[in-house]
Amino acid sequence: MNYCKATLLDLFALEQLEKDCFQAEAFSRRLIKNLLINTKSAVFKATEPTGKIIGNIIGTTKKENSASVGRIFSLCVLAGHRKSGVATRLVQLLEEEFRLRGIRKIRLEVSMRNNIARMFYERLGYQMTSDILPHFYHDGTSAMVMRKDLS
Repeated sequence: MNYCKATLLDLFALEQLEKDCFQAEAFSRRLIKNLLINTKSAVFKATEPTGKIIGNIIGTTKKENSASVGRIFSLCVLAGHRKSGVATRLVQLLEEEFRLRGIRKIRLEVSMRNNIARMFYERLGYQMTSDILPHFYHDGTSAMVMRKDLS
């Protein structure tokens, strides 16, 4: 497996990956393009030796009370490649990028229905907060907010 930053050349493959992973919640081509070119975002991809993209992670940053905070905006791995360490490596790469940018806190949202994702993030050191975002997803499902302090 190869890991590196994604570029605009990956736009169509990333769009298809989003559709394969999320269906109704998939990011649009326009949003993916904006994230790829925005300096406050970081997009990493995992590719097979053939060059096929099988996973990606998108992180964003913003100022909050004079400190920069990172956010895992999207994490996607094709079903056939899950539970093989791809998602873990993508999260590690994004965390390293955030550290390089001086970011010490990361947050993410996870569906109340997605216990697998919640447990995955907990294994990586993310903790539940008391924040619940009602009707966060298109289907009306609420999201739980998780966070991690980087050291």
